[in-house]
Amino acid sequence: MKDCLQQAREVINEVDAQMAELFEKRMTAVQQVLAYKKEHNLPILDAAREQIVIEKGVARIQDPVLKPYYEELLIKQMELSRRYQKTLLAASQDE
Repeated sequence: MKDCLQQAREVINEVDAQMAELFEKRMTAVQQVLAYKKEHNLPILDAAREQIVIEKGVARIQDPVLKPYYEELLIKQMELSRRYQKTLLAASQDE
């Protein structure tokens, strides 16, 4: 019989696998966003949009204790997305 620790770790492993798949899906969408921004001469950072994403995301979290942690996750995720966009943009300019 599995103990509680092993069961919890299995759940975490499953969630991590799902998050990895969703991360790749999100970053593919980020590439599409960058293509649009390049075509329309828009800056990578859209602070107003990021604030809306954060507010909507945090509102989805039921446990109030977890809200600030999820907010931090979203902020870091958007920082990574901007960094990825900058990397893609620089690579496209080198071509």
